[in-house]
Amino acid sequence: MIKLWKLKPKISADLSHHYTDYDGLLAQLLYNRGLTEPHQIQEFLNPQYERLNSPFLFKDMQKAVERIWQAIEKNQKITIYGDYDADAVTANAVLRQTFRHLNHQNVNSYIPDRFSEGYGVNLEALQKIKGEGSGLIITVDCGTNSIDAAEWCKKNNIDLIITDHHEIIGELPQAYALINPKNSNDGYPDANITGVGVAFKMACGILSKKDKVAPRLANARSGQPATYAAGWEKWLLDLVAIGTVADCHELLGENRTLVKYGLMVLAKTKWTGLYALMQSAGLLEDGLLGKPQKTVFSRVPDTYTLGFIIAPRLNATGRLEHADASLSLLLETDADQAKLKAGQLEEVNRRRQDITARILSEAREQALLVKERKVIVMMNADWHQGVVGLVAGKLAEEFYKPTFVLSLKGGEATGSARTVGEFNVVEALRYSSAHLIRFGGHKAAAGLTLRPESFELFYRSVLDYAEGNLSDGELSPVMHLEAELSSEQLSINNYQLLRELEPFGAGNPRPKFLIKNASVISQRAVGASGQHLQMQIKVGEKTIPAIAFNFRPVDLSQNLDIACELMEDGWNGRKQLKLKIVDVKQVN
Repeated sequence: MIKLWKLKPKISADLSHHYTDYDGLLAQLLYNRGLTEPHQIQEFLNPQYERLNSPFLFKDMQKAVERIWQAIEKNQKITIYGDYDADAVTANAVLRQTFRHLNHQNVNSYIPDRFSEGYGVNLEALQKIKGEGSGLIITVDCGTNSIDAAEWCKKNNIDLIITDHHEIIGELPQAYALINPKNSNDGYPDANITGVGVAFKMACGILSKKDKVAPRLANARSGQPATYAAGWEKWLLDLVAIGTVADCHELLGENRTLVKYGLMVLAKTKWTGLYALMQSAGLLEDGLLGKPQKTVFSRVPDTYTLGFIIAPRLNATGRLEHADASLSLLLETDADQAKLKAGQLEEVNRRRQDITARILSEAREQALLVKERKVIVMMNADWHQGVVGLVAGKLAEEFYKPTFVLSLKGGEATGSARTVGEFNVVEALRYSSAHLIRFGGHKAAAGLTLRPESFELFYRSVLDYAEGNLSDGELSPVMHLEAELSSEQLSINNYQLLRELEPFGAGNPRPKFLIKNASVISQRAVGASGQHLQMQIKVGEKTIPAIAFNFRPVDLSQNLDIACELMEDGWNGRKQLKLKIVDVKQVN
């Protein structure tokens, strides 16, 4: 699909004095991100862990922490109830590792089966948890809209602490405590933290009680209490970073800080299971056995590492089998067992890739039949429920339309929605709720269940909502270019300058630039099937190497306008600038 290029406007004259301390290119990039005040710029460029918001800004946090410490001190059983995606699994691991640090062993986890139980807190699971002796349940990444579950817990003398970040669809649950940054009745200043981010806040709240924590830290050698040391919770940040990036939330505010520091912690992770997962995924240097003092990566870890290598493996078990396997790996302390479990996740992820590719091919054929409509909605009994979200995301990107993909099983169709632009899929589902059994999620991604006989009525309702909330212009994909670069600006120094903006992700995308009137001196096909191009690009008097992925050869006789990203190319210890070509247009 042809994309419209839009060059972002230059810094307005009335704001230029705010950027006098910064290089011109960096200043433009900061302006493009809406950072116009000195304190905003400083917080963005220098996110500080110490400036994270206090967990006790959640109005129910104090109450929740006191109840948890009561359970710890009385050795009451605690159950952590979490969803099955990477955000929830890492959130579950954050709290489990916290309780392990505090030597509270009377704790377990419950993750519902995606296929037999579905998303959210269900009454059958609660009955099972009660039968196993838990008097305190802490949810992670779910529970906000579980009204019946909260009522059941109250009637059955179980204290339910909900930690979640999903949109509130109706009335609030009558839980013991509700900790959700999207709760309008709460005063938490950052509504964008994820499920694992909220769980981390809970962990910080628990660990803030120094007088209670110190006696729990038993010294393994002497049996005497260990010395209390503030800051242990930072070891959890690698898990927090993985879950945050996996959930595709904006990497601004607290998310930016958590991911930045999480990537630092990842380089020296203390979690044996996570280390084994990275090893099996090929992220670490070959030949390393066991767990060394410092993790040696085959490439510098970044948000791509988290979102496209680690997270899909953690997600794979919940998509095809049961997410217990991913949580078990993250909690594993034995290196041999961790290696075995990581290998099993690797195999499941390969199967997930094969299944996704097959269903994507079939779904694309269906999408072509309705591609003229503003929204794509499809259903099939042969599609695996665990991967329909992935398929919806890929089709939404390909056709640039909000896409709903459902799997029909046992008299119900369950699926996922992914959006484009500013179209709010949760509001579309709310508008069409008369035709749904249940739904929930975020503006950009949601889940839904309906009866197959309601499919056509639901589709019509979503289209009706789109008519009033999605203009034709919004259905044209746009590539936003940060600035036009001259030949003088094409330097390795400017690439290194861009690294001040890391970590990149939603809300802070990797910058794309415009280079006008460039010529291609040479090109050659590379890759297993020759699908990529290595090129030499001439801009002014400067010649720069470039790579274009999944590109057809270009006409060497034509000058081009180029949309590209800046890369670093290293060879024999020498670093030079390289361009990653994203799109080209012939100069008229």
